Amino acid sequence: MSWPRHPRTATMSRPNQRGYAIAARSRGPSTVAAVIVAVVVALLALAGCTGLPTTSPVMVGRGVDDYVAPEVRIVVPPPAPGETPEQIVRGFLRAGAAFQDAGEGAPAVATAYLSRGSVDRWRPTSDVTVFDRTSLVGVELLSGDQVQVTVTAVAKIDESGRYREVPPGSTATATFGLSRATGEWRIELPDNGFGLWINTDDFSRVFGSFAIHYPAIGSRTLVPDVRWFPVGPRLVTVLARAQLAGVPGYLKGSVETGFPDGVKLALDAVSVTDGIATVVLSPTASSGDAARRRAMWAQLTSTLIAASGILGVTVEVQGAGRLAVPEVSGPARSVTELGFVKVSSTSPSTGLLRTGSGLRLVDLSRLVQLEQPPVPGAPSSVPELPAGATGLAWSADGASLAALAPEPGALLRWRDRVLLPVPRFATALARPSFDAHGRLWVTGAGLDGAPAVWTINGASPLQVAAEPVSAPWLAGRSVVAVAVSADDTRVVVISRSGTEPDRVDIAGVVRDAAGRPVALATPIREGEALRHAVHAVWIDALTVAVIGAVGAGEPVRPYLVEIGQGIGLRRRGTVDPLDNLLPPTPGARWVVATSGSRGIVVVTLDGAVLVRVGGSWRNVPDATDLGVPPAR
Repeated sequence: MSWPRHPRTATMSRPNQRGYAIAARSRGPSTVAAVIVAVVVALLALAGCTGLPTTSPVMVGRGVDDYVAPEVRIVVPPPAPGETPEQIVRGFLRAGAAFQDAGEGAPAVATAYLSRGSVDRWRPTSDVTVFDRTSLVGVELLSGDQVQVTVTAVAKIDESGRYREVPPGSTATATFGLSRATGEWRIELPDNGFGLWINTDDFSRVFGSFAIHYPAIGSRTLVPDVRWFPVGPRLVTVLARAQLAGVPGYLKGSVETGFPDGVKLALDAVSVTDGIATVVLSPTASSGDAARRRAMWAQLTSTLIAASGILGVTVEVQGAGRLAVPEVSGPARSVTELGFVKVSSTSPSTGLLRTGSGLRLVDLSRLVQLEQPPVPGAPSSVPELPAGATGLAWSADGASLAALAPEPGALLRWRDRVLLPVPRFATALARPSFDAHGRLWVTGAGLDGAPAVWTINGASPLQVAAEPVSAPWLAGRSVVAVAVSADDTRVVVISRSGTEPDRVDIAGVVRDAAGRPVALATPIREGEALRHAVHAVWIDALTVAVIGAVGAGEPVRPYLVEIGQGIGLRRRGTVDPLDNLLPPTPGARWVVATSGSRGIVVVTLDGAVLVRVGGSWRNVPDATDLGVPPAR
């Protein structure tokens, strides 16, 4: 008899509101009037808005090389005659945010602050530093011809659009040269160039987050990889180029791409006419077989259609016409037309609540209620857990259960209520979890004391051994937690080493021909603002809930770590992020996900189960643990 299957249901200056210091300037009446007009126009444009847009629409019927005026422009004046070196430097940094707002064919206003030889060394999207709107940019004159600028950073974005949230208190520093041109001070940029410093207010207007997509190996599920790009007239072209690049390192071995090596855009830009983006690829694209051609088209469609104004995608090959895919006769308007789907999941509706040594089936939507009616189909009895057993894990098919035994390093596993022996393989273990296909994941220290990750075939009714998953990058660290995404392509791993801040890493799952996990790809770090992390669980395809703390000595609380975006609050310019966080949960040991970010449940060290109710926590009476099957 099986358990019931659960249903799914530094100078004289003042800061402006965006964090730049505005030095006092002597201007002529016409210059002052121009600045006032620009400010009034900007304020009128914003007055009717309840929030700042993060995207600007692609104008229907125009190519992406055509200039398209953003809905909200950043208006910055060119340098005025007689400005000091400090004013010139501050003006350049402020003007950088308007790099897309010049008129058609006109140079960006920031270039007016540069020497002629530095114009080509300014590459605003090559290295972006985001800083909080309340931060003041420090300017220090080092000598007669050099100046150093410093700011407290929130995040960095590289040329590929990869966003990295930096720890609180991190600073960015740059040194500029100074020279005179026709009697006016101008900036000499470093030989290796300079990117962009932008405050959080402007960042939300200039940049947007977009997902680049890759098929999971052996599947037609598209896995997202989040990047940040300027929202402007060349957005669609930038997205297409990013999609043609190779699989990112942290996903290698878990996803693939349909594009053959060497494929690139045959034209300088992706054209957009009446909402249809036409991507023309180099001839190498024709070398792909039918499956790869289908994947190419699906990847481009999934990625480009996220840009405002894009209704469909057509893919062509230079010199050969339309890329041949039988399923599509016109522009593709959805990946489903190509037999692909995006990552999605269905939250579980039932869970196993532990009270004492017993387990009972509960409706997860009613956890906050003091009394629960019996759940239809609930078993009359389930195995009693040994005293001291903790860390419940329940499989997606409802037939398997696992828990940590009272003895360190021992694991308990049941299948159809039958307790199955698990050969000893570790000296210490963290809370186990099942993936969507019944594989049990567990991490900790092996018999040799080295950190390791293992999986067990949880669907087997026989005694089976734990199988190691190779992850050389964990050497020298202790592993605190591991959890698998709903699509089984990625894991989140928490690890620590000595006095260093704990790490929250995302890594692709590499499988063998039989589908067994054999390795974890080299990870990408997320949630770097967190100094301390205790446990993590996936909320959806791009969000992980982490129990942790930002500052040393702070109480732990749940944070939502958005993949490719960090914990996010500082990026949005929140003056005090603590005002927008859930209350602390001292003694939190594990986090359990039931239904999105509102369904976070915390299990404490003293055996309390805390459910989120508005902005506070409520104890579930008599409960000491909660087992929830993975989303699928």
